Amino acid sequence: MSSTPLFDSIARRAERPTPAPAAPAAPSAPTSPMTAPVEPQGPVFVPASLVAAIEAIPTRVVAATTAHAVAPEQLVLVEAVADAITRAVVDAVVTELERIARDGVVRA
Repeated sequence: MSSTPLFDSIARRAERPTPAPAAPAAPSAPTSPMTAPVEPQGPVFVPASLVAAIEAIPTRVVAATTAHAVAPEQLVLVEAVADAITRAVVDAVVTELERIARDGVVRA
């Protein structure tokens, strides 16, 4: 496996067996957002509070960061935990994006 969790997640998804193709879906239920017979929509409104919250993340992380000494024998454990958290986040994002593509709805 690669040292990059995102690439590992993509590789795991590519290794999964794909189901046999189903009968063509009705036009109201597209199987892919690339082939969806959907009328083009106007620009999507993103609330200013969401943009501000996202842009504030680096500042909050830096402000909350404190240094902790890690012994060399603990480094492997720290890396494993960081990798597991990163994988969980990436998998959750991929799952949510698939749900949005499938349902065509972004939850509030």
